[in-house]
Amino acid sequence: MRKFFQYLIAGLIFVLSPLAHADYTLGAGDYVRVIVYGDAELTRETRVSEDGVLTMPLIGEVKVGGLTTIESEKRIAEQLKRGGFIANPQVSMLVLEFMSKSVSVLGGVPKPGRYPITRPTDVKDILAEAGGLVPEASEIITLVRGDKRSEYDLNEVIERRNLKDEDIRLVGGETVYVSVRDVAVGGQVLRPGKYGIQGGNRKITDFIALAGGSNELAGEVLFFTTQRSGSSVTQEVNVDEIFRAPASALNKDVLPGDVIYVPKAPQVYVYGEVQRPGMFKVDKNMTVMQAIAKAGGLTIRGTQRSVKLHRKNAEGHVVKQTPDLSAVLQDEDVLFIEESLL
Repeated sequence: MRKFFQYLIAGLIFVLSPLAHADYTLGAGDYVRVIVYGDAELTRETRVSEDGVLTMPLIGEVKVGGLTTIESEKRIAEQLKRGGFIANPQVSMLVLEFMSKSVSVLGGVPKPGRYPITRPTDVKDILAEAGGLVPEASEIITLVRGDKRSEYDLNEVIERRNLKDEDIRLVGGETVYVSVRDVAVGGQVLRPGKYGIQGGNRKITDFIALAGGSNELAGEVLFFTTQRSGSSVTQEVNVDEIFRAPASALNKDVLPGDVIYVPKAPQVYVYGEVQRPGMFKVDKNMTVMQAIAKAGGLTIRGTQRSVKLHRKNAEGHVVKQTPDLSAVLQDEDVLFIEESLL
């Protein structure tokens, strides 16, 4: 993708040269040089007024706002001829400053700023003029026209897939924004942080993988927060399901500003007469017997009858009980295997 932009920028050098401005449409603020061949006194540099008017010697005001440079040349020539000043005038116009139509390019580009629209231009052209994308930039491009905001995949823009020409055409007044490191992945992953939408990474699973995957304390579900509808919406997604079926509708496309959070799994503490006492992740529907097995099983001094469960009740008080070995464990349960005296 980066190499593509290098070639694209080189190819645009000619396009952006002054020789390519014959079809530029003039507007207020543009600064032009008007040359009348054979009459040096009529040659001048002037700015198009707020009303779209140029003021020329002999003929006075000429309305050029909304005309291309070629059409403006013809209009000036016609007025010189109609006034009887020159029988066969030859007029040329060169735009020196393009002020009436510009696009702002912001965010993850090497050269952010305002760029004039000097010929038919689209999003990829203006990004090329701004130097392409910086390494940490997203490939999701935001285009703002007035109060309308649209987001496009840069690959689709370049290849013109799933788009109409008018979707990405620029006429002046727009803002093109390239997000940077804009998807947050947090919680129980190996490399929490912010990641750009680039290199074909579009799905939840892609970003979990970028973050190194889930760590040993991760739960079975993650929380995916997005603002597609204008307000923040959080959805619970089973991690195993989306990795087993990446094409599933649950494995959603990620957009700038989205957040993926992998919470810590429920924990059970097993200590006393077991081979490997410690804290263990509570798998779905894990029983007392399975937790003891995770702890390496009982020692020779432990028995199934000596298993005690310490669990908080609704009031937050810890209650000690003798559980059934098939009982399902909850988060923060504590199993204590007492020493058997027999």
